[in-house]
Amino acid sequence: MKFILIRPPVVHLKADFYGSIPGIPSGLAYLAASVREFGHDVSIIDAYGEDPHRFYTFRKRFRARGLTPSEIADRVPDDAIPGVSVHCASEHSMCLEIVRELKRRNADRPVLVGGYHTTFVPEDFVKAGADFVVLGEGEKRVPALLSYIEGKTEFASLDGLVTPDFFIDRKEKYTLDLNSQPFAAVDLLPLENYWKLGYGHGPAMRGVRYMNILTSRGCPYKCSFCQAPQMCGGHWLAKSAEKVLEELQFHIDRYEIHDFHLQDENFAIDRKRVEDICHGILDRKMNITFCFPSGLKMETLDENLLELLAEAGCRYFSLSPESGSTRVLKLMNKTADIQRVPRLINKASNLGIATCCFFVAGTPGEIPSDRSETRAYIRKLARAGVEEVVMPIMTPFPATPSMDSPELQGFTEMDDLCFSPVWRKDYKKLDRFRMGTYLHYYSTRFFNHPIGFVKMLGRIFTGKCRTKGEMTARRLLRDSLDKIVSIGEKPVNP
Repeated sequence: MKFILIRPPVVHLKADFYGSIPGIPSGLAYLAASVREFGHDVSIIDAYGEDPHRFYTFRKRFRARGLTPSEIADRVPDDAIPGVSVHCASEHSMCLEIVRELKRRNADRPVLVGGYHTTFVPEDFVKAGADFVVLGEGEKRVPALLSYIEGKTEFASLDGLVTPDFFIDRKEKYTLDLNSQPFAAVDLLPLENYWKLGYGHGPAMRGVRYMNILTSRGCPYKCSFCQAPQMCGGHWLAKSAEKVLEELQFHIDRYEIHDFHLQDENFAIDRKRVEDICHGILDRKMNITFCFPSGLKMETLDENLLELLAEAGCRYFSLSPESGSTRVLKLMNKTADIQRVPRLINKASNLGIATCCFFVAGTPGEIPSDRSETRAYIRKLARAGVEEVVMPIMTPFPATPSMDSPELQGFTEMDDLCFSPVWRKDYKKLDRFRMGTYLHYYSTRFFNHPIGFVKMLGRIFTGKCRTKGEMTARRLLRDSLDKIVSIGEKPVNP
């Protein structure tokens, strides 16, 4: 059976320039490999990666980059089953329109939908015309569903599925043996286009070959703002150190990759596994660099482990203190000891590792004194050597306690759930706090690390970026040229 996986174009609110992540879709490539291993003819339409410099207006309030829904549907032949991957809320309406367009072209052909986001809002996609919405992990469920469509298995054998007539809840959450899974089918992606961009989820440089890989999945923590507890059921799955080393070597040999973006939510839960991976990289003389764009948990790090990570090639990671107020951390159900972070940041800086710290403004229950504590804490981190700070404004997500918070109401559709929720009644106040905090951070950094500050400006212009912030600033310059090319594109208004 021909099966075509669809990665939608990157979409963001015009008011939220860079809330999207235009990186190599590694999760989709891992799923494609698993489906291909079951004997299906699999391909990927990467609607962003195939035309990443093409912008168009979508539904007036949004900007998309890549192929349009109509162009995507043009690429799906009648004898193929399409599967639309929906990763986040900002892709919600775009993917609904892709589903509608596919059904307009061929109403009798089954359309599959799956992904992180659809697991929590499957009904919207069924109403749009999707015949099947796959919940949770797809490596087992998608091949089983394709076998059912072929008439080889019974419907009763399926798990984690929503159709117009049935809702089959997930019996299993994150039970997949990652060691048994094939490496991601990145051969189905337009890799050269990504390498030419000079940006990705993690800091990337134009022309430098890099690869996104996942070595683990899931999260055992239960932060109130996060969907992970519901997605993974508190489970953390990991590939063995040997499997990770094998995967790194595969990409080195096949694609001449020497820089890796490790996309794990929680890479360092198992300390021995981390040590074995680092020692394996050194023993095999892989001569690679790697970064952690999704971050590391501060609870899993200490100075000795940082030394080993640096020796093995770590060049960047982020941490998520979320707030400088312990009172707010309790409101978030976050148990981290944030007093350790300045020491970790200082150690990483001395080792030559670039660092980022992630904060959230506007947590329900947050008061002005909490924000003052956060700003003072960020100045402390700036003195310790942190090279960038990111501060989105709190937005709720489906299946999280924050979704029911009275302070986080006012959005009209899923696409509004982004890092700049302009619909919040207190948005202007929080945005002023955010901008003021950035000013405090950069001025403190300039006075305490003036040489590093000047080097940062130089890297933005040369493209040799160490951080996401530098990369994003450079991306802004490039995108301004792309927008000039895109003037005249007709809005897509379903």
